[in-house]
Amino acid sequence: MTSEPVSEHLAPGDLNIADREAMAEFGIPPDRYFAVLRRTSPVHWNPPPPLPDTGQVFVTKGFWILSKYADVDMASKDWARFSAWEGGVLWLDPENVDFTSVENLRAGLMGMDPPDHTMFRRLLQPGFTPRRVAELEPAMRVQAQRIVTDLARRGSAEFVFDAAAQLPMFLLCELMGIPEKDRPQYVEQAVDAAKLDDPDVDQRSVNSALFRYCRDLVARKRERPDDTMISKYANGTIDGRRLTDMEIAEFFVTLSIAGHETARNTTAHFVRLMSEHPGQKQLLLEDLDARLPNAIEEVLRFSPPVMHFRRTATTQIELRGNVIAKGDKVLLSYVSANRDDEVFEDGDRFDILRANANAHLAFGAGPHYCLGAALARMQLRCILGEVYRVLPELEVSDAPTWMRSVWLNGLSAMPVRTGA
Repeated sequence: MTSEPVSEHLAPGDLNIADREAMAEFGIPPDRYFAVLRRTSPVHWNPPPPLPDTGQVFVTKGFWILSKYADVDMASKDWARFSAWEGGVLWLDPENVDFTSVENLRAGLMGMDPPDHTMFRRLLQPGFTPRRVAELEPAMRVQAQRIVTDLARRGSAEFVFDAAAQLPMFLLCELMGIPEKDRPQYVEQAVDAAKLDDPDVDQRSVNSALFRYCRDLVARKRERPDDTMISKYANGTIDGRRLTDMEIAEFFVTLSIAGHETARNTTAHFVRLMSEHPGQKQLLLEDLDARLPNAIEEVLRFSPPVMHFRRTATTQIELRGNVIAKGDKVLLSYVSANRDDEVFEDGDRFDILRANANAHLAFGAGPHYCLGAALARMQLRCILGEVYRVLPELEVSDAPTWMRSVWLNGLSAMPVRTGA
């Protein structure tokens, strides 16, 4: 699946981005369609999609799409008018979903606005300081070497889950304090938890299993506190009170998704883009250590792992000649903002030497800027540096399989030849 257009004459409204099947047919992400929106309808009303045959009716309300960088950046920072708390951060309508509710979403860090968000974030901040990231890096490099050594033993492999997923999952389990014996089942559930719009995944069952495991893990961490994130949540206090079971569980599920999806998909997209742009790969290999950090930023800009998050208008807002009513859903399109020519010259061009590549919004902006961004970048440097030092001839051997999602810009499989 690619982002090639299904028509040379696209117009606003030709694609409903809440329609999973239409998105899959058009191409994920729909870069050409977003280019049309940026040019002709930067604040665009997207109606609810047709009712699906699957029986899963997640979206029955339309929403506004913000496709320009300046608007997405502004709304990300203006939490008072564009609230994460009012309706959650997902494009779904919580009242239509049986595996969560708006109350549950509000209990999680991503579904909070300041000042609550600030206090909960402060509880976790010590786990993401530059010092903590530096402490974790040696172990990440050892794991990266193990992953690439295993990959090098094979002439071909499935890259996404056999390689790209391994390091973020290892780090996630370490940070969360998941015992070795529990990891295989936990990893499987964490991957399924991200597939919110996959009709083949029973999200209610997956969430229930994660909630049960979280409850048992919290009990153990309260008996024997340690330095893991789940222990900090289980034993921490906000304004002198202990966190509720739901607040802990929502944090656990959120980190179970965010802790691996971003780094896994970016690792896979990096290898994909280097195969698709051999000239850029040659530039990278000419000075790997110096050029890798900026190349990672350009991959995050060009193929961000999350396409959009939602906000809800808390008051009437006039923006670019449109009136966003109080209570309206608003989607912040990072995948579109990251290609805005007003910020990134020739934004559809992939260029690892781009001077302002790190101005991308792949990690968000404002109070909800990704807490683990520095950790993700460190992981990516470790695994990708090792891949291209040991396997410089690694290339994609067949078309990747995209996740059928309206939320995540992810790959579910990508065969590679290692060149070893």
